[in-house]
Amino acid sequence: MDETTFLNVLQMTVENHGCRIVDLDLDRRMINLDGPDEAVDACFRAIADLVGE
Repeated sequence: MDETTFLNVLQMTVENHGCRIVDLDLDRRMINLDGPDEAVDACFRAIADLVGE
């Protein structure tokens, strides 16, 4: 998956869980999300599934 496709899927995944991306550093593999605690937890689980971790 190229970077543009990954970013589109990431954004869609985050929005579907009721969160928003505050900061993103792909080189360091860091994502800072904002949203209700339960939504952020669900977002991170979905992102982990997305990247295969």
